[in-house]
Amino acid sequence: MTSLRLPRLAASQARHRLPRPTSQGAQDTAPSLARTLWRRLRHAGTRIRTHRQRAAVAAIRTEMAAQQRQSWVDVTTLRQSLNNTRGDHTIHRRSLAAAALAAEASLGLHAHDTQLAAAHALLSGCFVEMATGEGKTLVVALAAAAGALAGLPVHVITANDYLVARDAAEMAPLFASLGLRVATVCAGDAPALRHGAYRADITYLTARELVFDALRDAVLAPTERDALINQTRQFTDPTRSAQRLQRGQHMALIDEADSVLIDEARIPLILSRPQATPLNVAALHATLACATSLHADRDFRLDTESRRATLTDAGRAAAESLGGHPRARDARLCQALAALHLYRRDRDYVVKDDRVQIIDTQTGRIADGRAWSQELHRFIELKEGCPLGQETTTAAQMTYQRFFPRYCHLAGISGTLAETAAELATVYDRPIIRLPTHRPLARRILAPRVFTTQHAMWQATAARAAALASQGRAVLIGTDSVRDSRQLAAMLTAAGIAHTVLDALQDADEAAIVAQAGQPGRITVATRMAGRGTDIRLADAVRAGGGLHVICCQHNPNRRIDRQLIGRCARQGDPGSAEHFRALDTDAPDIGVSPAVRRALARVLPILSERTIIALFRLGQHLTAVRERHMRTALLRDDHARQQRHAYRGTGL
Repeated sequence: MTSLRLPRLAASQARHRLPRPTSQGAQDTAPSLARTLWRRLRHAGTRIRTHRQRAAVAAIRTEMAAQQRQSWVDVTTLRQSLNNTRGDHTIHRRSLAAAALAAEASLGLHAHDTQLAAAHALLSGCFVEMATGEGKTLVVALAAAAGALAGLPVHVITANDYLVARDAAEMAPLFASLGLRVATVCAGDAPALRHGAYRADITYLTARELVFDALRDAVLAPTERDALINQTRQFTDPTRSAQRLQRGQHMALIDEADSVLIDEARIPLILSRPQATPLNVAALHATLACATSLHADRDFRLDTESRRATLTDAGRAAAESLGGHPRARDARLCQALAALHLYRRDRDYVVKDDRVQIIDTQTGRIADGRAWSQELHRFIELKEGCPLGQETTTAAQMTYQRFFPRYCHLAGISGTLAETAAELATVYDRPIIRLPTHRPLARRILAPRVFTTQHAMWQATAARAAALASQGRAVLIGTDSVRDSRQLAAMLTAAGIAHTVLDALQDADEAAIVAQAGQPGRITVATRMAGRGTDIRLADAVRAGGGLHVICCQHNPNRRIDRQLIGRCARQGDPGSAEHFRALDTDAPDIGVSPAVRRALARVLPILSERTIIALFRLGQHLTAVRERHMRTALLRDDHARQQRHAYRGTGL
């Protein structure tokens, strides 16, 4: 049996669900130093003895054998039995055993010990780090089935709509064999479809759709704006119950938990309504024309990290010709300057069907329905010559840090949790468990390479990919943006090298592209879309020739995203290799190394070793991670203060 090393679970957590946070939700957002240290020691620093976890997995195996001997077929009786034992510590073992047997019968998938341990940890209310390629999709499905068998409505949250549809479809036979109904909620689904999906036993969806539907429920009546704090009263009201989409926050299982709870935690989710006053198109045109005439450093300064422009005295003098209130005039002009100089096409957004559509920086996908606020989106539309959309105002807002602690049972899984274990333990008060790989890891990481220019990096990448493809290997190349993928694709085309591109403009063909990415000689150029959740199946010839090779040309803000891309190769014992390429003239935002420092490094590149420069990039990633962690902490503290003010005034959140 596989040897497993896990953090210790408290006995109370092993037997019962974790208690639901109080209505304040964020009461622990600014804990004392002693409380913070206690949580970190309790959750992130301890390890359970190997024999304890072996015993847990052995108990599940014993229960599976008992159920096999009974040849159980009556799912109704099983569910009633589980409901009758709710609160008993055996419920996890019994429900997981039933789900694992159903997976073998319906999908032909035999859950190995590491997967059973991970599913059991999810049911115990933990965050689980499980290496990429270890079968997290099945783990989440087993835990979801076990929770649903016990009568809990289960929300399975994953990274994007592609994974929502894929995972729900792949696991549907498992759920059907247990008498459970599974449904999905995707962007663009009508309210009637959403209403039915939330009535299913298990609902697959993204965190964004989940929270926005909760906000829509909260503003059904104008007098109850942002009234999520009064959920108990609202859900017992028969009239509102019939109108609401959701049934409350019962059990949430978050796939790619660090992406949702860490990377996107500081992005407020704002539910908007059309602005009552008409858009002043003439003023927008005049402001953009004025911004175009201004000169950097003399009239304005740019902060690339915060994506903000500030006016100098000369710039404010030039803005006087626009008229209006000085403060509003200057703020509008700064938005126009940001649109012109800080937001770039095919990096931050794409123009598709005469619409400016935002690219999600974490996933590389189009964020359909999302728009920048305070007229920034309108200025970008003017810059690109697109029809102007409707300006909106805020109806309600929420952050993931405030929303997810409201679940009675919250758990998550990812391949990259170690770097954020302390923050997750502090904010969400959940244990962090790290699991070993089921099979020995056969991944080779080659020495990194640094180039003075992106052009030189693309040349080396093209030559490297062509050489590997000629050997029958499959190659995946990760780029920062749509524009970068197009530049590399143009170079490969000019050299006569066959390849496929996967970026935000090819999202409709994603499944077909990924399905072919593991074939011999296949070169796939991809943005961050080929990161989380992408499972590239290798042809036998590729596996025999050394597996998938990943060339990471991304300048990511943190090492977890690097690990996600590298994790596409050498999965489940397959061979594979990876290497990092870096360019010193990249314009990727938030990489932690300023342009001035990178220009200086370019001059001394022949003197310094490439490993030294890579170490500086990693230091930059660390500093970026620290800065973003402080920003998330400040946002949560401000959120808590705002909640307390509104609660004091009697207006909800």
